[in-house]
Formats: sequence, structure tokens, C-alpha cells
Amino acid sequence: MGGRTRRSAVGVVDLARDLGVSTATVSRALNGSASVRPELADRIRQYAADQGYVPNRLARGLSASTSRAFVGFVIPYVDTPAYSGVAAECSRLLSTGGTQMILTVTQNEPERELQQLRELVASRIAGLIIAPSTGVLEESRAILRGLPVVELHRSCDVGAPGVFADDEGVMGEAVTHLVELGHTDIAYLGTPKALSHGAMRLRAVSGALERAGLDPARMRSRLVEPTRDNGRRGVHELLDGPTPPTALVVGGGALSVGAAEAVRARGLRLPDDLSLVVYGDPAWFSLSDPPLTAVSVPYDRLASEAAMLLSGLLDGADVEAVPHLLAPQLRVAGSTGPPVSR
Repeated sequence: MGGRTRRSAVGVVDLARDLGVSTATVSRALNGSASVRPELADRIRQYAADQGYVPNRLARGLSASTSRAFVGFVIPYVDTPAYSGVAAECSRLLSTGGTQMILTVTQNEPERELQQLRELVASRIAGLIIAPSTGVLEESRAILRGLPVVELHRSCDVGAPGVFADDEGVMGEAVTHLVELGHTDIAYLGTPKALSHGAMRLRAVSGALERAGLDPARMRSRLVEPTRDNGRRGVHELLDGPTPPTALVVGGGALSVGAAEAVRARGLRLPDDLSLVVYGDPAWFSLSDPPLTAVSVPYDRLASEAAMLLSGLLDGADVEAVPHLLAPQLRVAGSTGPPVSR
């Protein structure tokens, strides 16, 4: 069980109290004034950075209090329903309470993410929802620990509540489904183990293979950043060779879109040439021919849960810093079948 997460941004008054100096001294040091001894100024600036302090660029000289008029929504990519769809629904839900959402896209770059967080805090956002980058920086964590924060899809260990798809059971179910159809050569295309959900999905796939009496170490896999390009590239890499796998499980929404595109580009017949299980948005699964067997993720429920948690934090509620898990479902369709003898 985690602690409570009602937090506010670190201000000049907080820094002055912690360091045992006046607020005027802190302000002068942070503004580069020569009237503060260099060694003291360095100590103040270093402590401010460690605490995640960001100057209030838009409201300098005004009250340091934060309204709930604006919140941030920080995501690595925008071209997948896992982020774009959830962002749109969160914005709609939060706006009903008079809160506007500021969307930023990090492109999964930690330095860009840090800069965006600084800009958001300088604009005096009340809190934020974040899907952190793969290599989130310690400076970013320091900023996040000073704000009401809800994590989405990914966790970066900042003591905040989070909303995640509970993928472990359903990913194992997908592999078991293929094994029961007769597949013994199952490949996996997923996200890096450095991502919290990437490690969970890989663990589920490996565990299901082991329970079926298959050696997970022999599984062909690619673990890549979740983009459509990587999905296309990963499929080609996994299927090239004299004996391609008979089945493929994809663990990521954007990867699934790219994987489906690559399968079509190669002219493969599903499920005769390959059995395919994709992940993510149920809206387009049925549009394929044949319809795709898929891990269907409830993105609308993820959005409503994230918006509710953040609203609770902004209202001053005691929200426990624990993961809130929502279970996807395996929807079996025409893209999976028994392996054809080769």
C-alpha cells in the first residue's frame, strides 16, 4: 500500500524554510543575483533542482496558490488510441468540472519530457496525468513528486496512483489459445522490458509457454518502442527466414497496427499462413478480413478512471498511491486457427 498523494508544487517559501534562509535570499539566488554568496547560491539552486522546483513564469509576483483551471496530460505518442483516445475522453470528462487539459507529446524523449514538465509547472497547472517516457529522468521524478499526479499505462515510481490495463492474465490466455490450436512455434512482438507494461506482458507470454511445456528461451521475439513503424519492421524481422513461426502475438496497440499492415503487405493469408493475435483498440479489429483475434482494451474505462482519480486529488481527497487495474478481454476471431502443415 502506498502513501497519500495530495501534494502541491514546491515554492520559494518551502525552499527558504527547508534551508533556513529568507525567501528574499532564495529569490535572489534563483534569479542569479550577485548579492548572494556564490557557495550559498549554489546550494540553494541545487536544493531547488533536487526538490523539483520550477519558477512560476506566468504568475510571478502574484499569489502562489494553484487553481484547478488547467491540468497537464503528458504522453509519449499521439498516433494510437492508447493515448489519443484516452486523451480525448479525459479532456471531455475533466471539462465538465470546469478543468481544461493541456496536452503535450514527449516522443518518448526524456529530455523533452523534462522540458515539458517544467513548462507545465511554470504555467501553474493544478496536476497532471502522465504516461512517462521509457528513460524518465530523476529531475522529472522530482517534479512529479511535488504535484497531484495520476500515472497512465506506464509507471515511473513516483508514489502516485495509476491506471493500467491488467495484461498478465489475458496475454497468457492469448498464448494458451494458440497452443490449444496446435501451435508450438509462437513469436512475440512487444514493448521493452524497461517499460512496466512491457515487462508484464513478456512475463505473461513466457509463463504461458512454460506451462504448456514449451521452452520460452526458444521463442523468437522483438522488444521495441511501441510505434507503427516498429510494428511493421518487427513483423518482417520475425517472419524472414526459412522457417517462420506459425503464430504471432503482438503486445502493444501501435505495434499491432504496424503488424497488421506488414502482414497485409506480405500477402499472408490469416490464419493459413500465420495466426495473428493483436492488442489494443477494438474499433478496427472487426474491419480486417478476416476479423482479428485480439486483446481488447477498455480505453474508455481507463480514461474515466484516470479523470476520476485526478479530480479526487484536485478536490483534496486522500487517494491511495496504488495501481488501479482494468482487465482487457481476449476476443477470438478469424485470424487464429490450427497451423497448416508445411
